Amino acid sequence: MASTKPIQSTEALQEWLAGRVATYVQRTPEEIKTDVPLSEYGLDSVYALTLSGDIEDHLGLSLDPTVMWDHPTIAALTQALLRLTHA
Repeated sequence: MASTKPIQSTEALQEWLAGRVATYVQRTPEEIKTDVPLSEYGLDSVYALTLSGDIEDHLGLSLDPTVMWDHPTIAALTQALLRLTHA
């Protein structure tokens, strides 16, 4: 399903994701690295599902609940979201 909201850039999406993750794990966005598994920051299944919902709202698309486990880093998740929005 194509997104109803365009992604401005890979970097913008990664920054947005880092900001959301930082909020959930009570860190600054600068502390969230794109190549570190989100679980290493303490992002548990509840927050992963919440983040999935945030992404759906932000990009206007529907995600499979396993997207966070299939793409465990911000870099991998960004690439998957880019593929989905251009499908």
